Amino acid sequence: MKPIAEIFSVITLFWCINSFAQPDVIFYSIEEAATVHPDSVYRLDLSKEKLTEIPETIYIFKNLRELNLSQNKLTSLPDNFLLPNLEVLYLEKNDLDTFSNSICLNTSLTHLYMGKNNIKYLPESIGNLQNLVVFDIWFNPIQDLPMALTTMKKLRFMDLRGITYSKDFQKKWNALLPWVKIEFDLGCDCAN
Repeated sequence: MKPIAEIFSVITLFWCINSFAQPDVIFYSIEEAATVHPDSVYRLDLSKEKLTEIPETIYIFKNLRELNLSQNKLTSLPDNFLLPNLEVLYLEKNDLDTFSNSICLNTSLTHLYMGKNNIKYLPESIGNLQNLVVFDIWFNPIQDLPMALTTMKKLRFMDLRGITYSKDFQKKWNALLPWVKIEFDLGCDCAN
């Protein structure tokens, strides 16, 4: 018969192996993510949940790298929206009318998807997102772009389709961001 300590070690090892998820596992609810150790939740998909606010419980997932909140009913983000390891954030198809400064606290972001909301302007604090590579903000009524974008040297792709900008505006921003592939709709001869 095996000593109790040896059996306990095997059980502990089994629990550790099963409680730590692999980074490629996607959890599709807070409840599902709660079945494992919080530090082992790397990807969380809460899309299409009709959320009107971000659940406070997401902050227990300290290692969260990807969060999908698209196709909900979010109108704003909380001031304390900070997930220090977050790299990918999906906020498409919500009811956001402002680009919250709290997004800019998440300086590990590399991919930010905010298409099809009602955002009218981008704050200068967007320049805090120095690791951002992909910025998808298509189909928002954004009037102008902040100069802080010119400090974002890792940015490689920006989607601005579905927004009417003049040919001069497009030419200006293509010149200001030559390292970025910017997707525009056909330019108009309008004032913007």
